[in-house]
Amino acid sequence: MASSKNIQFYAGVGLLGLVFVGLVVKAGLVYSDYNDASKVMSKVDSSMTTLLAGAKFDSAKPAISLTDDNVAAAQSDLVALKAQQDALRTAIAGEPENQIDSKFAGIANELGTQISESVSRWRREAIAKDIRLPRDEICFGFRRYIRNPGTQPPRLLKEVDRQRQIIGWLFTSLVESRSAGTPLLLQSIDREPIETYPGASTVAGEGQGQGFSVDTPDAATLASKPQPDEFILSGHSFRRPGLVGSFAFQVRFAGKTDTLRVFLNTIQSSRKPVVVSAVEINVPSAEVIRELNDGASKPLGGAPAATPGFGGPSSAVNFGAIASNGAANSPTDATDKRAERVLVVKDTVSEYTVHLEYIFPVAAPVNAGGAGSK
Repeated sequence: MASSKNIQFYAGVGLLGLVFVGLVVKAGLVYSDYNDASKVMSKVDSSMTTLLAGAKFDSAKPAISLTDDNVAAAQSDLVALKAQQDALRTAIAGEPENQIDSKFAGIANELGTQISESVSRWRREAIAKDIRLPRDEICFGFRRYIRNPGTQPPRLLKEVDRQRQIIGWLFTSLVESRSAGTPLLLQSIDREPIETYPGASTVAGEGQGQGFSVDTPDAATLASKPQPDEFILSGHSFRRPGLVGSFAFQVRFAGKTDTLRVFLNTIQSSRKPVVVSAVEINVPSAEVIRELNDGASKPLGGAPAATPGFGGPSSAVNFGAIASNGAANSPTDATDKRAERVLVVKDTVSEYTVHLEYIFPVAAPVNAGGAGSK
């Protein structure tokens, strides 16, 4: 009997010992968790204290702290900056109805067909309206694609189609700028190939980070043989990396000054995002005169015609010039000041090269660290 009681006593003492050990272990674990939680709370308190203390950007001004008012002000600034960005993009691109865009969604062969049809249509229209074309068949900036069908860069089909539409608009604007009976030789509408950027630098684009991107097996061959209706934009440009992009063109023609004036006014009044960066004027070469004389009713560069024609000056620009017999071309007395007027500019033909850029906004690149979302 006594032995049974001793066993129960010792068993009870052992159970209490186990319970005690368990409580001690649990207390240690709880203390460890509490210690970790205290450290986290200390870090949070420290961060909050730092934020509330503010950051000093200017020693002469109080620190800027993360308060509700400051957060609201920052959000308001972000909204205002976004609105300003949208306004600038609209100012660059113009109104949607004045933009020239492309909805092309086909393949390279389909685009090649559209380019060929457009070039043929422009040639027929020029001939129908008695506009001289050079003896070397004009391709309106797409010689490489007309001579090498199917070489359009797969990544840039929509951009090439957009260039096609812009060239069509430039051609129509020039044709409609000519007065009836006025000579006009359309030498070319040149295109800066978009295949030249972005990419590694080449001789053509040395120092500008421009180089032909290889999109087709023979793109490298095409790049090494620039076409006569292509050019690399140099000098002044309206492009700004990450802000403004552009398609550059050159319209080269020979004609009278009034054609140039009306053409520039047409571009300006169209309200399209097209800017004229330069206009070059040169004396026409003998070849240009021959091409203009081909089929013309009156020769250019010869003796002045009795009536205004392709080569003769109009009497409207003489402004009372002194005649060859010494008499003034004026009904008033020769001593009148108007009798002293002389011919300043002959109504003659010149060669013009108009440099243009179709500009559009481009999205700013977003950094890998997510700077664009801050």
